[in-house]
Amino acid sequence: MHLKLMIPGPIEVEDEVLEWMGAPIQAHYGDEWVAVHNETIGLLQQVFGTREKVFMLPGSGSLALDAAIQSAFAPGEKVAVGNNGFFGVRLTEILAANGIVPVTVPAEPNQPLNPGDFEKVLDGDPSIVGVAVVHLETSTAVLNPVREIARIAHARNRLCMVDTVSSLGGAEFRMDDWHVDLAISASQKGLGGPPGLGIVAVGPRAWERISGPPERPRSWYLDLRRWQWFVENWGDWHPFPVTMPTSVVLGLRAGLQSLVKPGLDARFRRYDALARRLRDGLRAMGMPPSAPDDLMAPVLTAAYCPAGITSSQIVKYLAEEHHIKIAAGFGALKERVIRIGHMGGAINEADIDSLLAALRQFLSEHQKAPAHS
Repeated sequence: MHLKLMIPGPIEVEDEVLEWMGAPIQAHYGDEWVAVHNETIGLLQQVFGTREKVFMLPGSGSLALDAAIQSAFAPGEKVAVGNNGFFGVRLTEILAANGIVPVTVPAEPNQPLNPGDFEKVLDGDPSIVGVAVVHLETSTAVLNPVREIARIAHARNRLCMVDTVSSLGGAEFRMDDWHVDLAISASQKGLGGPPGLGIVAVGPRAWERISGPPERPRSWYLDLRRWQWFVENWGDWHPFPVTMPTSVVLGLRAGLQSLVKPGLDARFRRYDALARRLRDGLRAMGMPPSAPDDLMAPVLTAAYCPAGITSSQIVKYLAEEHHIKIAAGFGALKERVIRIGHMGGAINEADIDSLLAALRQFLSEHQKAPAHS
């Protein structure tokens, strides 16, 4: 039995995505494939809000973070990294694994990063070469103020790298206008595609650092200069150094076409409406969102479980009884919070209403009636 995916990713994809993924396998080189590749890159540039370089790498969003970090930063260099949740920790770990010295800029879970804290850290340590932040902290659904943080980094001539794995295509992001130097994403969330592609967008300041001395990458595969060499030298027939997962790229292209056709603003308005519908319904049954609505991304909602109920109970019930897949929380909130994804073109108002009806049924079956005096 198929489970309706209402998790933070991978998403429930549209029929057109599945159709393209089920088509006969295509060769990953030659005129026909280069046209597909170039169209997909162009669509990604629209969504990133950039006219600069974009690379699709077979792998996950974490692989794309590895590629960006290895290519742009050298071991021993310091990078200020925001940390207000699980994926801030993940970003810190990836920096450290590459020999970078992370300078943590913390905030409380369920609270956004404070741009003023980055200002103080950068002004206090001129040896810091960059800033790294997660746009949507998926563990809590909190959207971080990357526009303001990027402005602070740019004014101080530090590179700004943003993890947009969960946010791109689901919330406003304007790479060039906001002076973001590196943006990292993945195919399986707001972009509307299947899992399998990590994506890196590189602005001119970042590319100047990547392409100039000293040489930084410690990997053949993750060296973005190698990927650019193939764009420049084999671009007419094979503009990448490895075999591409052609079915995944075709699925991503279909998802991107659906995303940009009505305009990004139209998709964002739709997400806002879905988020309001869901959060109002959750409040009405005593399951308030775990952060204020204006701090949460429009594509993801984290909500508290009722007293005496655990998230694992709700997750299990929805999957087994209603064939809807949602997610539990992280860390200390693992059993206290549920997380519901409402991203992608395949989720609509009827899906929100079905989920709310299922939750109401769960509560009617599991909450004890109040004792009579």
